[in-house]
Amino acid sequence: MLKRMLLLISLLLTLALLVACGGGDEGSEGTDEGGETTEVEPTEAADEEEEVVVDEGEEEEMAEEEMAMIEPVRIAVVMPSAITDLAWSQSIFDALLRIQAEYGEDVVEIAYTEGMFNVTDAAAALRDYAADGYDIVIAHGTQF
Repeated sequence: MLKRMLLLISLLLTLALLVACGGGDEGSEGTDEGGETTEVEPTEAADEEEEVVVDEGEEEEMAEEEMAMIEPVRIAVVMPSAITDLAWSQSIFDALLRIQAEYGEDVVEIAYTEGMFNVTDAAAALRDYAADGYDIVIAHGTQF
């Protein structure tokens, strides 16, 4: 009997939650207490809005011009082991290669230093990358 009562209460609570979460009437938006609907006047910008048609050739030209204006993002990684370790270092290197393949070598420049398990050597490599002007320098290891 107690199990049935708990089941009934849980079903009623679930039903109450579903009813409370349901969407309201769409017509109720924009009404004030008097039940009058408030209309919003369209702005002049909406009236003057025109559709711009761009040729595919023009679109490609614009894309090429934008790509020429983009400075490459320079990313450097300092890793504790080799890029072929089938683990930690290889995962970051493969991820960077996928990013470079997606955006292009002219947009993403990658540099890496592997075998930097010694923290002193890794710190020197990090400083060198920062001095060379890399945008992102990643110390990819638990010892850094």
